[in-house]
Amino acid sequence: MSTDQRTKAFTLIELLVVIAIIAILAAILFPVFAQAKIAAKKTTSIANMKQIGMATMMYIADSDDVLPPLRWFNPADRSIPSTYGFYFYPVLLQPYTKNIEIFLDVNDKADDPAMRYSACPNAARFDKSGCAYWYLAGAFPSYGYNRRYLNTISAGPFGALSYTGISASAFGSSAQTVLFAEATGKDLVSPSQPIVRQPVGYHRVDAPSFWLPVTSADPAAIGRDARTTGQLWGRYDANRVIVNWLDGHSSYVPINQLVGRGTTIAEVDRYWNGNGDL
Repeated sequence: MSTDQRTKAFTLIELLVVIAIIAILAAILFPVFAQAKIAAKKTTSIANMKQIGMATMMYIADSDDVLPPLRWFNPADRSIPSTYGFYFYPVLLQPYTKNIEIFLDVNDKADDPAMRYSACPNAARFDKSGCAYWYLAGAFPSYGYNRRYLNTISAGPFGALSYTGISASAFGSSAQTVLFAEATGKDLVSPSQPIVRQPVGYHRVDAPSFWLPVTSADPAAIGRDARTTGQLWGRYDANRVIVNWLDGHSSYVPINQLVGRGTTIAEVDRYWNGNGDL
């Protein structure tokens, strides 16, 4: 057999060069793929919030312009048994969303025994067959409701606070009024309850004038303490949250931009109380 008829093969050096090139390309592309995956999740979360906002608009239209309450509570009502009478806003919006899953961000995977219902303490947050599933799904969604300005709050007939939605037309700048935002129950302190350590979702967020100082109550929580931002909690950026506004649109906003300039409560809370930039 002549030399020209011999089968050619890669040399060891050529193989090593190819492997090195593949490794370099992988090192370049893997972070890009990871960022694309995160961006896709964030886009899904924004889409979820838009759907929730649209459902809220439909609720308002069917309720003579009145916003939904943060929750409706009647322990005698067991039409949905696993709510234990607590009908939080995700449950109240079910006739319009037909889907409880849109209230849960794909990155909201935490659970914490401190956030379970006392009558059913072994029921985990994501157990759909659990004895407290609808209570947990309503109380700990990924998106919190601006309850202090969109509801009136009073003492309830069953020993729990009572919430009543107010008229949506009462706000001068609905496009600059927070309706929902990414939220967590982390660092929340409740009487006789252990402090929540995991970034479990939560049903409410509070305006800046209600934020607690970082040094309060729990020294272990000093640092990234969710109480100091009204339970706002960005799952894609520690300093930004997805917000759904009262006019129905959603955006990705730095937390510090949700604090209005000024010295009065009305000024500081301008993006929560309907004043906006007016």
